[in-house]
Amino acid sequence: MDKIRELAPESEVAHKILQYYEANKDRMDYASYKQMGIGIIGSGAIESAHRTVIQKRMKLSGQRWTKQGAQNMLNLRVVHMNNQWDKVIKLVKTEFKNVA
Repeated sequence: MDKIRELAPESEVAHKILQYYEANKDRMDYASYKQMGIGIIGSGAIESAHRTVIQKRMKLSGQRWTKQGAQNMLNLRVVHMNNQWDKVIKLVKTEFKNVA
């Protein structure tokens, strides 16, 4: 942070950056995260999953979703992307047995 102050002591942008870092410094303790064995620290993997799992299906041409319908579809997309259809099939079979 000293380098930012040194490079742009009068800059409004630099001031905003420093405020952001100060307000979020507890969440930026990357050395501690590495010690805990947390391998992925950045948001890239999450953003990629969002594009692959959510946007690819939910933003198809002509799609309209209710909140509940969107949640149901997203639940199924996550199951599909994790190759866990066997769990869905088992649940459906159990539910149909309870109805009969």
